Amino acid sequence: MDIKEADLVFLSKKDMTSVYELEDILDLPDVAYYHFMHYEDEVLYIHKAGKMLGVCSIGDLERFYERNEQELKINQQYIFLKKIDYHMALEFFKRRETINEIPVVTDGNELTGVIRYEKEGKFRSKQRRTLKYVRTSAWHMQEIERFVCKTKARVLLYSYSNKEVMEHLSEEEIQILRKRREKADGGICSDPLGLSNEEWRNFYQLNYETGIVETMISEMDLCRPVVRNGITTFLDMDGKYYHFRDGYRITSNNPVGADRRIIMFGPCIIVGGYNKDESTIAYYLQNCLNEDHYTEWKVLNKGMYNPDLCYGRMFEEELSENDIVIIWCIKKPEIDKMSRNVFFQGDLTEVFLEMPFLTDNLINHPLHCNHIVNQKIAERIYRDFCKERVLEVSRNFSVPEKIQDYYISWDVHEYFMEYFAQYGLCKETNRPMIGAIVMNCNPFTKGHRYLIEQALSRVDKLYLFVVEEDKSYFSFQDRFRMVEQGVLDLVGVHVVPSGKYILSKDTFAQYFEKETVQVIEEMDYDIRIFGEVVARNLGIQYRFVGEEPFDEVTKSYNETMKRILPEYGIAVVEIPRVTCDEKGGAIISATLVRKALEEKNWNIVETLCPESTVAYLKKQYTSG
Repeated sequence: MDIKEADLVFLSKKDMTSVYELEDILDLPDVAYYHFMHYEDEVLYIHKAGKMLGVCSIGDLERFYERNEQELKINQQYIFLKKIDYHMALEFFKRRETINEIPVVTDGNELTGVIRYEKEGKFRSKQRRTLKYVRTSAWHMQEIERFVCKTKARVLLYSYSNKEVMEHLSEEEIQILRKRREKADGGICSDPLGLSNEEWRNFYQLNYETGIVETMISEMDLCRPVVRNGITTFLDMDGKYYHFRDGYRITSNNPVGADRRIIMFGPCIIVGGYNKDESTIAYYLQNCLNEDHYTEWKVLNKGMYNPDLCYGRMFEEELSENDIVIIWCIKKPEIDKMSRNVFFQGDLTEVFLEMPFLTDNLINHPLHCNHIVNQKIAERIYRDFCKERVLEVSRNFSVPEKIQDYYISWDVHEYFMEYFAQYGLCKETNRPMIGAIVMNCNPFTKGHRYLIEQALSRVDKLYLFVVEEDKSYFSFQDRFRMVEQGVLDLVGVHVVPSGKYILSKDTFAQYFEKETVQVIEEMDYDIRIFGEVVARNLGIQYRFVGEEPFDEVTKSYNETMKRILPEYGIAVVEIPRVTCDEKGGAIISATLVRKALEEKNWNIVETLCPESTVAYLKKQYTSG
């Protein structure tokens, strides 16, 4: 270890970002994950009533996710110094090379600060990548468990140990895979995957033909997925090596008339990246079935290239007790909670370990493999079918059902984790009555003010989510400022940008295209995200909306909220629109204000808008 005492610094408690009071933490894993992903600290110091309670390190959090533990425990058995002593700190760091700070705690159990040294930036980046991987892996496994517990189909779970496979490889083979990744990442190879022509010949073997690599790469680029309601699927496609229909990759040897289904879900190894239709696991499994005359069964390939996208597809599939589902898990599942629904659990590690010259059959990772590995895996799965008598269950009268027709991915949940932290939002511990309004305010009128006042009279705290998309007459910055100024005198109102997923073009694009809409599309996804993520994390019990007699898009949106949000324990309260006597009893609307502004009729603007908005608009329209 090259560090010296001169490299050590003392950081006092008042200058630390990693000190947390226990009573302020509602979800320790989320707080720790956000902190470690955004700050350089590797340890959180948890206090109770101002005294040191314990610590939580980045390693503690990784183990929590890896082991799928129920609770992230605060470590109360930690090493510390009783005074600032750089010599003792240095000796400690030499013995614990992975640790870069040690707390200084008084006899009264008070943290005074930490002695630390700065690690190399690449080490911290690696820690973040590892933490993100174990966190997302834990999420995916939770989602697989949720699917298994809800589906009617018989489920077979398969996984392999990447660690065991990599440990089995020689150092030379590991270097081969590493160099391929480095070549591809560095852009120093004509092939974007980092393989030479000779390596591609070894990969495809008898399937090799002139131009196969270039065609595979170009066709994979065309297989870009589309997303609807958070569910990712493939568009229909007819290429030389890739064919997709109805979201499935074609299994060309499906028997004609087969009416029982084996559906495969999972990442790139399932969909068969860089392999022909006739070289996927699904194709070889169908071959085994056909050879043994199980011609009533057809294997359907519903894999997806990205692990972050592949598992959401399971929830929209209409399945019955007559279907078999095979799921490739990114790590070995713990089936205690779902054992009743899991027909079989298999470990495919041996398939990889038994392969001679394994790196010849891989691109740069065990899941990026060739037809030979795919065939071995399919044959292993079929042997399990026979051993477990999977295909011998009699047919039942069962109506296929989907679990849900939307999917909220980990990316959305992670986005909101950062969003809540950015704006200091969290669920109240004393359980007050909390409401929310999502507002465009284009511009902010007396009608908006009336809606807010009516809502505030029914709750203790009111969130105003101002639509952040810049697709309105007024910019988001102007609209947000007008709302802020318009509610300055109201206690309990919190004005927040709506962000990426609260009434945005990604969740309900038609809201911003009202003038051209002829057929109103579903807006369920936007409302599901609000109920399942936003309201649940902030404790929102009411969503307030203004009555909408004219705008069909907004009217339909309100009706959809009334249908969906009660599922999440959220009451939708519709407030009648306020009218203006000076306008002959007409409903106050932002449309009338915009029209008046175009006509430079400030009398009408002053009639329809609060003083704060009028002042803001006059400043904008009369300056210069």
